[in-house]
Amino acid sequence: MRRCKRCEKNRSDRFFTGPRGKICTTCQKQARSEAHHRRRVGKTYGLEAGEYDTLFAAQEGKCAICLGTRRQRLSVDHDHRDGVVRGLLCRMCNGRLLTAARDRPEVLRAAADYLERPPAIEVIGHRYASEEANNNGRQRKKR
Repeated sequence: MRRCKRCEKNRSDRFFTGPRGKICTTCQKQARSEAHHRRRVGKTYGLEAGEYDTLFAAQEGKCAICLGTRRQRLSVDHDHRDGVVRGLLCRMCNGRLLTAARDRPEVLRAAADYLERPPAIEVIGHRYASEEANNNGRQRKKR
């Protein structure tokens, strides 16, 4: 058993690359992943060292749109027309919400208006979907 200098966990010798290794392989992989992420974000989005972390801290580790926390890294969102970095988003907001709206704020405003004032209620009044429609096919009928 040896103590890792980075995570300070007592680990079995199999977690170290050699007899003189001081950092466990788990910490080595994590360090490589973080270094690769820093290089990629810098090269792709022009963020300097530490700017991703500064932005992440300013957003309190949450998606700038849905305010959800995620297990994966937040994606760097940017305007595709001029390349300006806008913030950090979860994959759902970055990959689906903004993509579906085609980065047009008027579409998102219209969607918010629709959710707040559905036209069907004004036209036909309150109607309620069946239990089956609410589940939207998520629960399969037992055969």
